[in-house]
Amino acid sequence: MKKTLALLALVFLLWNNTFSQEWENVFEYNNDDYECTKFFEVKELSDGNIGVPSCYYYRSGYGDFYSGHPGVVKISSDGTELSKNYIYKEGYLGTSRAPFLFENSEGDLFALTTFGPDHDYTYFNYFKNFDNPPTDAIIGLYKLDENLQVEKSYEHSYPIDTFEFRGDLMWDMWPNETSGNIFIISAFEDEGDIVGAYVKSVSKSPDYRGNDSLFFFRMNFDGEFLNKKGYDLGAGGGSWQTSHRRNQIIKTGSHYMYYSFDRAGGESAFVQGSVKYYDLDFNYITTKYIDCKNCGGYPGEYLYNIAVKRSDHNTTYLVSDKDDTDGSTRYNDCRLYEINDDINTVSDNLTIERYCHRGTQDWDASATYCGVDIADDNTIFFTYQLCKGYVIPSNSYVMIERLDSEFGNISTLYYDISEDEEIATAVFSIHITEDQGVIICGYADDLNSDTDYYYITKFPASAFNPDNIEEAHAHNLHLAVAYPNPGGDVMNIRTGLRNAVLSVYDLQGRKIHEQEITDDVTSVDASNWQSGTYVWKLGIRNEVLGMKEVESGKWVK
Repeated sequence: MKKTLALLALVFLLWNNTFSQEWENVFEYNNDDYECTKFFEVKELSDGNIGVPSCYYYRSGYGDFYSGHPGVVKISSDGTELSKNYIYKEGYLGTSRAPFLFENSEGDLFALTTFGPDHDYTYFNYFKNFDNPPTDAIIGLYKLDENLQVEKSYEHSYPIDTFEFRGDLMWDMWPNETSGNIFIISAFEDEGDIVGAYVKSVSKSPDYRGNDSLFFFRMNFDGEFLNKKGYDLGAGGGSWQTSHRRNQIIKTGSHYMYYSFDRAGGESAFVQGSVKYYDLDFNYITTKYIDCKNCGGYPGEYLYNIAVKRSDHNTTYLVSDKDDTDGSTRYNDCRLYEINDDINTVSDNLTIERYCHRGTQDWDASATYCGVDIADDNTIFFTYQLCKGYVIPSNSYVMIERLDSEFGNISTLYYDISEDEEIATAVFSIHITEDQGVIICGYADDLNSDTDYYYITKFPASAFNPDNIEEAHAHNLHLAVAYPNPGGDVMNIRTGLRNAVLSVYDLQGRKIHEQEITDDVTSVDASNWQSGTYVWKLGIRNEVLGMKEVESGKWVK
């Protein structure tokens, strides 16, 4: 397995392309590799280093990386990998994907995670390969030393449904998602303890063998449950696991709020999600619903892949995906909402204070685990993947938008891990660091080879200053993209620039098209162009210097 590290002020070369981010850490793997490490998000540690909740995968008999084990990577503040480890249990897999990382008041590092029996019968760790196969799930808190080795283990075991239904399509494709297990949907530090929630699911056979349950808990750093309360979810078979991510519960001064895709019981066809309220002892109070009728929503839609972040003024930022169709083409877009979730709201429906929708007539995706964070100046950073493609990946980009508190655009920048190759670049999470830098974690798929990458990249705050184009370019960020790429009879230019001029040239340097840029997306009729590669340029007129080029790229028809 090859690893490539880019350190501060060094030149990072990958695919013959020069990188100049503040730093970047890339884990590279190929389809014939036996293992890989997947980065999820980052946690800044008190010693100045960065902990990276990860998942360590072996290749299973399905021909894909599957049956992950919870892992942690530690890197220095300049991006150097310091240590890496994962927690392995015979017959088990990590059911909560990557662990949740915490530090206690003494600066000790802990990983909170869950394990369940591994139902992948093509995998060497399949639980029925053992003389005493597990019939339980485990919630574990693990104290880690400075090399990420497990120093102490605090584990709680619970019997679960291990029924298998071989021959069913869902079972054959996703056995560990359709079997009984336990997985954590949210966990965070709260007044010196850990507060979170997990779901205990039953198997699907193909009918549900009962209902899944939701448990809220408070745990201290000795691994003791100080409080725990459970609720019947009214549905079963692991459907909650595939729809939940990592950041769906937040705390106010008086209660906890759990954001869910559930929309049953709403007052109108525009209800697209719900918020369930609990007191500080986890007693259920009420449910309210997210009303999208005045924010570009359509009847029958629903939100999924939800992640939330509390604002500094008692509202919640919610990032989600939305699956839609224009009547002939299925596509997916990304949403950022600011929700007035005051529990004292008279109506059962919560209003959306402001919103933005982002997407193309293609398949776009919000950041999988955390798509929004807030800087010290209260500007909002919103990230998502543009042009993901449906079923088959396409040349895609990571979008990072800096917004003011009214969702007004300050800057829109595009990141492609390799601008000279066809790469599907995706994003999992975004984090604003103590020094106000921007860290993103993500995944990239080389569309012309068997090579894929997991990356962590840090950008300086100055790169997102709209008046400093050179700074953005110096950190491999761009002000515009052309899509789809390769394309057909239409080339779309997407940019936050205004009053710019688009020029398109063939490879002989002849200008074949020119027009003004006045909208977020400018569509160019390329139906009369011959197949081949074209160069596009964006320029801004300057009274003294004339036309100044500010962005360029290649587009293939």
